[in-house]
Amino acid sequence: MQPLENDKILPFANLGIQMRMEDYLLDKEPVIQRQYQLNPWFTPEFIKLSFQLVAEMLNLEYLKHKFNKGYPQLPNKTVGLVPDGMRPLSAFPDLLCVLMAGCDCALKQHPKDELLLPLLLQELEALEPTIRGRVRMVEKLPPCDAVIVQDMEQNTAVWEHYLQKIPHLVRPYQSSVALLTGKESPQELTALASDISWFFGRPRAAVRTLLVPKDYDFVPLLQSLARQSHSLAQHHQLLNHLEYQKSVRLMNKRFYMDAGTFLLVEDTQEIAPTGVIRYVYYQKPSEVQEWLRERKETIYTVVGQGFDGMETKPFGSVYADKDLSLDTTIHFLQTIG
Repeated sequence: MQPLENDKILPFANLGIQMRMEDYLLDKEPVIQRQYQLNPWFTPEFIKLSFQLVAEMLNLEYLKHKFNKGYPQLPNKTVGLVPDGMRPLSAFPDLLCVLMAGCDCALKQHPKDELLLPLLLQELEALEPTIRGRVRMVEKLPPCDAVIVQDMEQNTAVWEHYLQKIPHLVRPYQSSVALLTGKESPQELTALASDISWFFGRPRAAVRTLLVPKDYDFVPLLQSLARQSHSLAQHHQLLNHLEYQKSVRLMNKRFYMDAGTFLLVEDTQEIAPTGVIRYVYYQKPSEVQEWLRERKETIYTVVGQGFDGMETKPFGSVYADKDLSLDTTIHFLQTIG
């Protein structure tokens, strides 16, 4: 067993143990309901899922793997965080990396996601009182030694200009891509349906584009997506989005496939609206490789079996793969040391 060399790991690991207890979320129900009322995109189902994903991240052995020997220590530095608010607790992975580096944090919370993270911080401070005061919730970023921004409003150039004189990491608007061959198992399609439907497909990690062969049979995927997302079928905001998108396509006589809570459309539009998944046909692997290469800056990750020489992640990994959430921030903090 790897020895513990970073003493900041243990409080987070203990918080993870606490969060994985069977009754952990029972007394969180009032704040979960308040957060849902504040932001109807944050349903109780997805809030609880977010807590679960954080709890899985706070595993002792995993934390030692990521943050133990050789992780940069940057005391007396303050890092500003600007999360996008597209999923509950979206700031937590960046905050974890910052606190593990010994930095203080100025956190400009998203106005639609301001109840859950303070709750976790209170629990963390109870386990490790020295963390108290190291995270400040701010309405406007103060002078910082570095800033990390999650941009989902396509304002990357504005942020780059605003932060040009200090070290910064601006994550551009991105989404994930699924590469399909038609040979996927029912289990793989179910996992892909989670990559598409979790959090209504709004975060940057979500799969919003499908690369499919010319003769692809969409029926099994539509069935998996309908089963996986049936709990979203009564969500009024999503349904409003879907009805609008259906109306636009009917008026313009454009074909779409209806999976109940998502529409599948053949489209060249790079950014699909909420509730819409676009598909792009390919005929040979070289076309896929060229398509991905041309859009690499806008792609969060690629899931699927892939072709020879291609690097892909398994279906169902866009949220479950903890490295995807942490590695970019870890690399950035290493560069400012």
